[in-house]
Formats: sequence, structure tokens, C-alpha cells
Amino acid sequence: MRSRLILAVTFYFVIFCVVSKAEESPRRNEKSSSIDSVQVSVDYLNHFLYQNSDWIPVDNELGKSLKGLVHFAEDEDIDTILYKLEKYRMVDDPSFFYRPVDRVSDSLEVAGYVSKKELDEKLSRKERSIRSTIVKDEIAVPEEIFEKLDEKVNLLAKDEVDFLLRDSLVILPDSLKGFDVIPDSIISSPADFIRLQKMDSLKRILLEEARIHYNNNMLNFYIDSVSDAYRTQYIQEYVQKEKAELVDSTRAQNREILRKYNQAVMKAINDSISKKIDVLTNFAKKDSINLWVKNSEGDSTRVILRNNANRYTRMFLKNEQKDSLGIRIHNEGKNSMQIFIDDAVTLKRFSTQQTKAFDFDQFEPESSLRSIDQRYKVITPWSLGGDGNFGFSQTALSNWKKGGKSALSTLLVLKGFANYSYKKVKWENSVELRNGWIKPSGMIQKNDDKFEFISRYGLSAFKKWYYSAEIDFQTQLFNGYNYPDRETKISAFLAPAKTLIKLGLDYKPNKNFSLFLSPFTSKTVYVRDTVEVDPTKFGIDKGKKRYWEPGLNADVSYKTDITPDISYQMKYKMFINYSSPFSKFDVDWENNFVMKLNDFISLRAMLHFIYDDNVKFKVGEKADGSDILEPRWQIKEFITIGFSYKLNKRIFRREKVN
Repeated sequence: MRSRLILAVTFYFVIFCVVSKAEESPRRNEKSSSIDSVQVSVDYLNHFLYQNSDWIPVDNELGKSLKGLVHFAEDEDIDTILYKLEKYRMVDDPSFFYRPVDRVSDSLEVAGYVSKKELDEKLSRKERSIRSTIVKDEIAVPEEIFEKLDEKVNLLAKDEVDFLLRDSLVILPDSLKGFDVIPDSIISSPADFIRLQKMDSLKRILLEEARIHYNNNMLNFYIDSVSDAYRTQYIQEYVQKEKAELVDSTRAQNREILRKYNQAVMKAINDSISKKIDVLTNFAKKDSINLWVKNSEGDSTRVILRNNANRYTRMFLKNEQKDSLGIRIHNEGKNSMQIFIDDAVTLKRFSTQQTKAFDFDQFEPESSLRSIDQRYKVITPWSLGGDGNFGFSQTALSNWKKGGKSALSTLLVLKGFANYSYKKVKWENSVELRNGWIKPSGMIQKNDDKFEFISRYGLSAFKKWYYSAEIDFQTQLFNGYNYPDRETKISAFLAPAKTLIKLGLDYKPNKNFSLFLSPFTSKTVYVRDTVEVDPTKFGIDKGKKRYWEPGLNADVSYKTDITPDISYQMKYKMFINYSSPFSKFDVDWENNFVMKLNDFISLRAMLHFIYDDNVKFKVGEKADGSDILEPRWQIKEFITIGFSYKLNKRIFRREKVN
């Protein structure tokens, strides 16, 4: 009978349950505080969606979803919108709106932004500076301009000397005037004829000298005028070029300033929008759906489906024989409900009831039950520790790229580790900080600076081998200079910064030796400040901030105690670039000796070798004056005696024995 009732419930519910309408019920009157927050969120999003044209959604689908969220339904149901928004927000730091840089309306209020008026003043000062410093007469004029001057200048020929007399450019002495036409009556003797010939010859000489002088003046005038015009044009073009470069650099600077400012504003706006979306999505999730469930007799009951609400209702199902079956419909969520048979027993069947007292002493437990076995064991998966040393150092440097000098100096060395080892998992984390300063001649200088963080995670593969992944990050903390020059930086914090990501196998036969072979290694070198630090010194192309190389990496780590008070530790790293495996490789080999003098004083010696084919040094000059750059071995050695302290702690925890 009960199985027939269950089948009847299922059959009649499927046939006769009719969903009349899914009504929207925002229920904004439940909490006045919710009304205010929802209205503020709606107005805020509407401002960016419709009223402010400077802000544009990252993509059309996102904008459509946001509009649908504000209006609860545009082209899709609110559940679909909520699903899309939740999926979109699963990415790290999602963005909802972006604003193009050219639409930043408050650019004049941004610190560092150069306005048009300020730019015009800079251009005027630039032009005045150029014109005041340049010497016009010292500008070289190309010789090809003066080629074929006789074709460019209207010079007088020998038969054109009358032009000089006609235009009064030459004035003859009175004794030679009118000499061209002399009557024969004047010539009365051979002496007169000789005298007249001398006068004629003198006249021709004077006119020839005048013609030559005239032609020279014309040539000089032409040369001076052409030279002046060329130099004037040269200065003008030079001024325009310098002004154009100033305009371009200022615009690029303005755009970069606006870009950074706009990114900060977009980040703040998107964070604010994310909070408003949280308010609206939480409000939308509380929306309810009303279902009207009817039986064959036309009786109906309303079922309200809503998230985070514990509601239920009852009704009767009837068959053709008018037999009744009571059911209870329970709200499970906005999109689901549960159906129970209401037989007046279900609600009480599992209620708590008081039982009679019972004497358990009548039973005698088995003797084997009285023995107590070990239920827990103590394990130590975590090991924390480190050591520090501060003292005076004698340092010798050779081709050390970060700068420094050999001298007596102070040195601080801090090392720490946090290692986890349990069952088939090994996770090793280490950090090292070195910082040293020197004062050779009145100026404090840096002679050592290193920050390195290494994290290696391994899973047991076979015997002593582990599948391992490692990240190795190296940089420095303070600026480096080529002393005594304290103006030009050669290195700085994150300039450079080297990151190696490695995947491979780690061989650990014991706790003192490790061989890590990673055929899948990614090497990235990054320079944060390319304005003051030259990235090309670290193998980065000009105009870029980073370079990336794939390759093979081999790490060898070994440590041993030579005596109870003397220990040796070696770290060797080698990276081979796959693009040029026989010519491009990096080596980092560090040797450390520590001698314990007493509980708080120790002697530490280090010999460090570095070879990086991307880091080049000047070894000479070419014929054109450019530098000859080649990679060199970098060598550092120091000996330190100072205060030391060591920490080693294991973390205990309890584990239940199966």
C-alpha cells in the first residue's frame, strides 16, 4: 500500500503541478538599510553605465550583464546574469570598467603633468637657449653649394667693361675721359702716338682691374648671402628639431603619467564597483519565486522558493477514486524543493524520547578490551631555523659587477629556513640576506648586497629521487655605484632581479647532499628602473625591462662538518641556454667555511664565483670609439670575524595511529 502511495505521489505531482508564473519579489520593504544600500549601488552603476561616457565596460558582454543586474532582467534571467558575473569574477583582480587615457578630464590636476602653457614656455626657453649658445658663423657650409659659381653669378666678361662706365661703377681720371674717339689732328708726331698708346694701355688696365674687383665683389656677396641663408635655415631646422623632440618627450611623459594615474583611478573605481556588485548580487540572490501547485480537484497552494529560507507547505493529492495523500513541500533553495509524504508520523518519528534506566554492570567486558594500545604518535614535519653573523670583513673584489672596493668593512649575514618533510612530501624554503658597507676614504660605500629566496617542493618518485619544482628569486636591496661616482647608478633594488622557475628531479641520498636536475627551467631577468639603471649592462635590449630564456639548470648542494667546530657548505648552480647551449651559460659557485670560536663568536670565509654571459664588461674600444664588451668571471672573497647566533627548532604535532 505504501509503495502505491509513493508512486501515486510522484505521478500526480508530475501531471498536476503547474507553475503558473515566476513572480519577481524583491521584498525591498524587509530592511530599510537594504533599500538604501541597493539604491546607492543602482545609482552608482547607472552613473558609469549611462551618464558618464568617459568610462567604458571592458567588454560588451560584461556591460550587458551589469545592465541586467541593475534592472534585474534585460535579455536574460537574473540567475544567468549572476552566473556570468560570478564566473567573470573568478579571475584574479577582475576589472569591470576602463577609461582610455585620452579621456582623463582632470589631467591638469595630476602631479607632474605638463600643461600646454607650461610646454609653450619650455619651448620658448629651449629656443632662446639654442640661439644664445650657437655661433652662427661657425656653422660649416657644404662645399657643393659653391660649385659652378660662374653659372650662378652674373659676372662681367672682358668685353663688357663698358657696363662699369655706363652705370658709373668706375670713374676714370679726367686725363682718360673721352679717349675712345681721338681725331687724327691731335697726333702730330711719333711721340704723340706713343703717348696715346700708353694712355690707352693704362685705360684698359684700369678697366680690367675694375672688372676683376667687381666680379670678386659679386662672388663674395653671393657666397655671403648663400652662407647666411644656409646657416639661418640650419639654425631654424635645428631649433624645430629640438623643439619637436621636446614636444614628443613631454607628450610621452604626460601619457605615462596619465597612464599610471588612470590605472590607480581605474583600480579604485573597479574596487568600488566590485563592492556595489556584491550588494546587488546578494540582494538578487534573496529574490524569491512563487509557485502555485494544483491537484486534480483544482485545490492549490503557493510554494515560495527562496535562498536561505526554511519554509514548507502542505497539500493533498487525489486520484480518480478521490483517495487523498498528504504531502509536504519544503523550500530547499531558489531553484529546488523537496517533497515528503505527510502521514502525521514523519515529523515525530525521530523525536527524542526518554528511555528507562538500564544496568550496564551486568555485562563483564572481555579482558582483551582492558589493554590500552597506542592511539597517537608524535611527528615533527616542520623544521625551522637559521643563523646570523655580524662582524668585520677583509674583502677582495675582482670584476664584481655590482660595484665595490677591497677594504676593511662590516658585513651582516642572515640565513633562515623552513623545511617540511613528511611521508612522500618535501618542501624546503630558505632565505638569505647579505649586506656589507665599507668606508675607505671618508665616503661610505657598499661592498656586498644580496637577497635570495628559494622554495622547492618535491614528491617522492623512486628511491632517493623526488619530482621537484623550485622558484629561485634573487635581487639586492640598496643602490650600487661605481665609486667614487655617487650620481650614476649601476644597480638598485629589483634592478636587476633574477627569477628562475625549475621543474625536474631532485636526488637526495642524505640530508647533506642534493642534486637537482631541471630540464625545464625558465630564467627571467628584470630591471625595474630603466631610467637610472642601464638595462643593457645585464643583457636586456635597450628600451625593454626584461628578457626571458629557457634552458637546463643543475643545482648541487653539499655540506659537511670537517670538525665539530668547522663546517663547509657548497652551492653550485649552472644554467645552460637552449638557444645557444655551447656558448651561453651561467655559473654561480659559492663556497662557505664557518669556524666556531665560541658560542657567540665565529669566523666565516666565503669564496664566490659568478659567470653570466649576459653581463658584460668593457675590455677596450673599437676604431669608431664604441666600447668592446665581453663577459668576465666575477670573483668575491671575504673573511669575517664577528658575533653569530644560530636557531634550530622543530614543530611537533600529534597524529592518530590507524
